[in-house]
Amino acid sequence: MLKFFRKIRQNLLMENKTGKYFKYAVGEIVLVVIGILIALQINNWNEENKINKIRTLKLSQIESDLRADVVSLEEGILTKENEMATLNNYRDRLLPASASIDTLDKIVYTEFLGRIRIGFSGFNNITYNSMVQSGELGLLSDDLVKDLSDLNIRQQNSENSLNNHWEIYLKQSQSFEANYPAKGKTHILGGGPLGDYLREHRDDQKFIVHFNEVYIAKRLMYSQNLAQHKNILELTKAILKTHFSE
Repeated sequence: MLKFFRKIRQNLLMENKTGKYFKYAVGEIVLVVIGILIALQINNWNEENKINKIRTLKLSQIESDLRADVVSLEEGILTKENEMATLNNYRDRLLPASASIDTLDKIVYTEFLGRIRIGFSGFNNITYNSMVQSGELGLLSDDLVKDLSDLNIRQQNSENSLNNHWEIYLKQSQSFEANYPAKGKTHILGGGPLGDYLREHRDDQKFIVHFNEVYIAKRLMYSQNLAQHKNILELTKAILKTHFSE
């Protein structure tokens, strides 16, 4: 009987010891899990901090690009408005009854030919384009991405339109100068007797018609680009006001 009670006591001691070990093991597991969760949270914080730094940098770069565009657009618009005023001046001098072929000759050969002033070197969209290619636009708010996308489309349309009008004007201008070389210019016939012959025997009616084509091409190039740049300037300022501090 005594042996029986001793055996029961030993079993109870073993169960108590096992319970303690079990509790200890559970505690260790809990501590490990907590450590892993803390490590993950710290890693998430570090990653979020890294993303926030990149976002802040990109926003700063985009704002800088937009503000640079505002300055360039305002300067370019002023230049094109001055050029439009000059073109209007040509028209006003040729409309009166007193205007003659000599008036047109003076305008063409001393003022019009070779005068091209666009006053704009291009849009500052390197940051936006690089973010599109790298997939980083997700760093920005949906509203800002939408506005920047709209702005970029208008910029591209403006550049394409200017290039198309420039090609038309250049073709017209080169054709005009080839048919009616200016005296003293670096044209193969410009300063020689053949050039004098061309000028003396030119058809003034064709000369006037051809100049009118060049004039219209140039005027259309400026007017279209001026209207587009005013629209883009307005949108650029609106984006700065909406998404960036003044």
